[in-house]
Amino acid sequence: MAARCLLGCLVRATSCFFAVMCLIGLSADLARCIETGFKQYTDPNRRFVFDYPAGMEVAASNPDEVKVFHSSATLRINVFIEARPPRAIPRAEVLLEAFKKGLQDEMRDVSILEEGKHSGLGESQGYVICSFKDKRGIFLVQLVQYYVTKNRLLQLIISDRPEGFKNLAEVIRKVHGSFRIIDPSLR
Repeated sequence: MAARCLLGCLVRATSCFFAVMCLIGLSADLARCIETGFKQYTDPNRRFVFDYPAGMEVAASNPDEVKVFHSSATLRINVFIEARPPRAIPRAEVLLEAFKKGLQDEMRDVSILEEGKHSGLGESQGYVICSFKDKRGIFLVQLVQYYVTKNRLLQLIISDRPEGFKNLAEVIRKVHGSFRIIDPSLR
């Protein structure tokens, strides 16, 4: 991946100086090299948008479910939107606590690695990064992001095996950081 990024920098460089700086890894513009390997997904209903690695495929089985994957990689990106009962309190914290409890009850070797709020999504949202062994005995790491409105719930899941999550941490942060809500009501 890094070699392709550097090659991309060299091909796209507008000056010899920029190409040399990318080659030796000292350029502050190296981040642009990484970004050139991404595409942007915009929900057909214009509710949300995010960047994903250009080599991955998008499958949208219905308007409320998007899966991004690569046939030979374990990294997966899924976005689901569901209707919520109108009387339910729109608080992501409640959903995150229920998710963590369910994880503890159903999986083994559960560890919460990080929790927080996405800086660009508003108040009723939050994420957790966790690792666990699933029912098949496979270790996974997941970033689970909730965004809650009065009538809808959006869940973003980015998952991979621990070694993939570690090796692709910058890519995963880029995908998560690029996630934006276009329509706050998620209609």
